[in-house]
Amino acid sequence: MQDEKAPETAETEAPRKRGRPRIYKEPLSQAERARRYRTKRANDFSPPAEMRDSGLIDALRWCINNQHEAVDLYLEELVRRFHSKGGDALK
Repeated sequence: MQDEKAPETAETEAPRKRGRPRIYKEPLSQAERARRYRTKRANDFSPPAEMRDSGLIDALRWCINNQHEAVDLYLEELVRRFHSKGGDALK
C-alpha cells in the first residue's frame, strides 16, 4: 500500500544488496575483516564503564601480565556488571 503523497522513489531506487556494505571497491576478505576488528579492539582507550566486555577482559589480561596497578579498575567493573549483587559485592 503506497502513500498518495509520497513521491515514487521506491520504484526508482535499486534494492539494497544483502550482507555487509562494502568499504572499498571489492569486499574485504575474512582475514582483513578480522585484522580490522582486532585493531579497533586493541585501541579502545575509553573508560571502563563504556568499554565492551571483551575489551575489559583484554585490558585486565594485559594489566595482570604486565603487573600494572590498574587491575582494580577493570576488575571492579567486571564485578559490577556480572556479579549477582552488583556493585554491593565489593563493599
